[in-house]
Amino acid sequence: MLKKQTRKLVRWGSSNTLIISLPREWTKKNNLTSDQEVSILENPDGSLLILPSPVTPEKNILTATIDIQKYPTKEFLDQIIQTKYLSGNDLITITSKQAFTQTRYHEITQIAQNLLGFEITSKTPNQITLQDVMSIQQTNLTLLIRIISRTTLELLENLIQALEENNTTLAEAIIQSRDNIYKYHMRIVRQLRKALQYPALLTQMELTAQDTLDYTTYVTTINDIAENIETMSRAILKYPHPPKNKHHQATVELIKETLQLLQQVTGAFLFHKVQDAIDTPSTIAKIKEQKRETEIQIDKETNLPGAITLQIILDATEKIAEAARPIAQAALRQSL
Repeated sequence: MLKKQTRKLVRWGSSNTLIISLPREWTKKNNLTSDQEVSILENPDGSLLILPSPVTPEKNILTATIDIQKYPTKEFLDQIIQTKYLSGNDLITITSKQAFTQTRYHEITQIAQNLLGFEITSKTPNQITLQDVMSIQQTNLTLLIRIISRTTLELLENLIQALEENNTTLAEAIIQSRDNIYKYHMRIVRQLRKALQYPALLTQMELTAQDTLDYTTYVTTINDIAENIETMSRAILKYPHPPKNKHHQATVELIKETLQLLQQVTGAFLFHKVQDAIDTPSTIAKIKEQKRETEIQIDKETNLPGAITLQIILDATEKIAEAARPIAQAALRQSL
């Protein structure tokens, strides 16, 4: 819980400099003496942040312990570990009164592979430790965001190619690549939450609390888009080789327009292109109208081969187009 204190400003010296005293408990806690320096940072809202130098968030290691016997299924355990990961814990210890079976150890290993930056650092018969080996200060947040953006655009480009060529091998590759986007998404969200826990780190990253909300909105939406691309890929695998008729071509063209929209709106967010963000809602409306027209034409033909595949893909395409809206809103908040 935050402790609020007030200090009276005191005029000092002939230059009329204003000084304040630092709380005694705080100086003792941070081992500060009269010959040491502190850092003073001005926040975007004009407030000041006083930090002991150097700032080392890694010293404050957050830990969590999980009793595996409370979570008998892999799915349940996965959710709990991911929650601890996103909450900013640096050490996650998994314990068991009985020795881990090979199956349970394999499950934990698989879960850890989805936690970017985490590794199993110790293992005993009754305890497994997952540890963050990636320094939060060394993690390049901007680079991770650009990677997840570029990879998602590439997935949609590959999806178009898979649909045009009826290429099931490429559809399978898309599904496998989608896992990497999820990993990056999780790491970025963890990074942002961790920064909120350390105002000094947030300031050093030149981010505000609003920035963290916008970035979280962005990467979460990008992850949702990747999930819809995966849905389209699975439709191609489940109902392969749809006939290349006018409806097939109309669907491909609609996805291409959605790709252009996605390129436009991600560029608006990453590079502060205001006009592209402003144009996004009208482009979304156009894509949704074209989607409805394509559906009407498909519905006119009963028992149309490949109709199920096209309908799944059309629905996912509309969801991707709609996902551009919150990205555009975040882009405007970042730019204006």
